[in-house]
Amino acid sequence: MSGDVARKLSQDEVATLRHDLRTPVNHIVGYCELLLEDADGDAHADRRARLQGSLRAVREALDMINSSLAPGGRDVAQSDVDALYERLRGPHARITELMSGILEPPEARNDAGFTEDVGRIRHATEQLVAVHRPSAAAHAEPVQSSVNRNANAGPAARGSILIVDDEVNNRSVLERHLERQGYDVTCASDGESALAEVRGRSYDVVLLDVRMPGMDGREVLQRMKHDVASRDIPVVMISAADDLSTIAACIEAGADDFLPKPFDPVILRARVSACIEKKRLRDLEIDYLRQVDRVAEAATAVEGGTYEAGSLATVAERTDALGRLARVFDSMAAGVKARERRLQDHVANLRREMDEARRHVTESSEDQHAGEGALIPGELFANRYQIVRVVGRGGMGMVYKARDRELAEDVAIKTLRGNAMTDDPTVLERFKTEIRLARRISHRNVVRTHDLGEHDGAYYVTMEYVEGITVRDLIDMRGHLSVPSTLGIAQQLAASLEVAHEQGVIHRDIKPQNMLLDPDGVLKVMDFGIARLAQHTSTLTQAGMVIGTPAYMAPEQLLAEEVDARSDLYAAGVVLYECLTGALPFEGTSPIALIAKVLHTVPSSPSTRNAEVPLPLSGLVMRLLDKEPAARPGSARELRELLGEMG
Repeated sequence: MSGDVARKLSQDEVATLRHDLRTPVNHIVGYCELLLEDADGDAHADRRARLQGSLRAVREALDMINSSLAPGGRDVAQSDVDALYERLRGPHARITELMSGILEPPEARNDAGFTEDVGRIRHATEQLVAVHRPSAAAHAEPVQSSVNRNANAGPAARGSILIVDDEVNNRSVLERHLERQGYDVTCASDGESALAEVRGRSYDVVLLDVRMPGMDGREVLQRMKHDVASRDIPVVMISAADDLSTIAACIEAGADDFLPKPFDPVILRARVSACIEKKRLRDLEIDYLRQVDRVAEAATAVEGGTYEAGSLATVAERTDALGRLARVFDSMAAGVKARERRLQDHVANLRREMDEARRHVTESSEDQHAGEGALIPGELFANRYQIVRVVGRGGMGMVYKARDRELAEDVAIKTLRGNAMTDDPTVLERFKTEIRLARRISHRNVVRTHDLGEHDGAYYVTMEYVEGITVRDLIDMRGHLSVPSTLGIAQQLAASLEVAHEQGVIHRDIKPQNMLLDPDGVLKVMDFGIARLAQHTSTLTQAGMVIGTPAYMAPEQLLAEEVDARSDLYAAGVVLYECLTGALPFEGTSPIALIAKVLHTVPSSPSTRNAEVPLPLSGLVMRLLDKEPAARPGSARELRELLGEMG
């Protein structure tokens, strides 16, 4: 035996030969299957028999190829290849004979399409026994363009498919099978053309040949998966090479499936259908998540005040839970925006009333508030704060406007009277805790607490400085406020209490004196955290002296029982009553008489004292003034929502 005959083929050589022999087998099987689908009725009985005989012969040839050139199997010598070619002559002769006889009937010879397909089968059959293996270009039919698009596909197509294969017969067989199944098919003969296609159009699936000259299928696949325009398109790799290493490499690169040549039409149909369904579900998921993002963006827009009604119209058209959510959200957002507009109107009305009031009031002089122990304007306090002027005097101490020299900004300083403090370390620590909690409150309707300090043995609290007038001053100037102005104050007060209560801070001393209105009509509630000290020091005072403001205290607070958020809501009810009527719900000639009325008397409703007060608003105020905390609104949020419904 000569050395050439005994030479062992490398694994690459075996794989290439196996691929080159399976390729014509694929052509024979594909065209025979197509012609069998068309051969119906008794008139084509002989045609069906010849085609079925050809399929049996070519599958016999395929078994020979697979057994002789098994991937990763025994060593293959050139003598084995020569023997395989000799064995293939048997199937070759049978197919050639069958295809020659199939063209004998006149009707067969007159059918140009049928004759052309038979010619392709015979051509592929000759390739099975060719002594010299032709290149792909040698046996491929001339290609006019690298891309061939099916122009006849209509809108009813089951899906769009891109076939990428350098072999024209492979493309033709696949294209015709898939078009018969109702798919819109486009063909590309090389990798560059395929990449251009997927960048310009979203296909439902790509059938991609592994072995192609120039850019092979695996490189095309990798580029597709790295491109945002094509990474989600399912890819089925196709190849006459069916070894496990090739299949594994394709799957690892991102292929969804692998289809070996020759194609089984049933398997082809199933895998394409599965990939298209997968793509459909993926598209639905992407669309769903995209619309979820739109709802999230809408929520952000509502928070920022930029939401436009109808922005979720497309999402709202859905019939699922997301669509129902979008419809409810849009309706709620529209309501929020309407209430916001009403609140802005109320604030504008309030500003007008404030401006009118200012014209009838002479600003208090600094001397009115000055007294023994008061800080002097220009004085440097605590080595940091330059006193500007006295702002006010309260039961807890003096309030000053000052300049923070470290931060270069104006602040309010509340100095606490010595008798307002206690030496009890437990009480003092609770007070400090309350101040620390108050510092966490950040809201446009709350005067921000900055810090608690000590100077020369005296405590003080620094706060945000707000230029404006108190609600107390406004009521005193106007007698009572209009309903829109009162609603503007009430909604802002409820918002301030809502955020404070969420931080675990109860005010305990809500009253008009602690409510500032800035020049823009924005309400600012003061002294969060400070009233706690007055509550604890009240037992240290002389008999008959009441610390706090009994007229605004809830019954449970006057009885020294546990207070909660509903105690602040009671005080809010007193403030609203006074805004609407110009009078307190309870009045007495002495603190004891006042407390007795608060505990045991039901006041007249605001609407009986002011006919302009709507009955729903009057009823809400009376509910806030209920002596039982459980009968009041459950939270500041609930109060805010109830007020919003009233305009």
